[in-house]
Formats: sequence, C-alpha cells, structure tokens
Amino acid sequence: MSEDSEKVLRMALKGVLGAARDLRLDLDELTEAAIRLMVREKRYDSNDVTEAAVAIEMAVDTLPPW
Repeated sequence: MSEDSEKVLRMALKGVLGAARDLRLDLDELTEAAIRLMVREKRYDSNDVTEAAVAIEMAVDTLPPW
C-alpha cells in the first residue's frame, strides 16, 4: 500500500471515530466491539488483527479532546 493510501486510511479512521464520538458513542466499547468482530470473522486475516486493533486504539488516543 502506498504511503498516500495509508495516510488516507488513517484520516478516514479518525474521521469515523470522531463522528462516533460526536454521536456520543463510547469509543472504548466501539473499539472492543471492532476487535471482537475481527477475531470472530474468518474474513479478517488473524495475523493482522492484532496490528489492526493497535491501530484503532492509537487512532482513538490521537483524537483531540471534546
């Protein structure tokens, strides 16, 4: 994946998480639900789930405060 593609995907993830927070969703619960979904579903490569989970958690941590 190109560096530009990764940048766009990071921006998209932060946008979705920011919108979820604006809708008053609990981002910790949302993160845990996403991780459970990736672990449960066979369509997600189990080798990448841990890295994806860390990426979500890091994106949540980098959002500006309310």
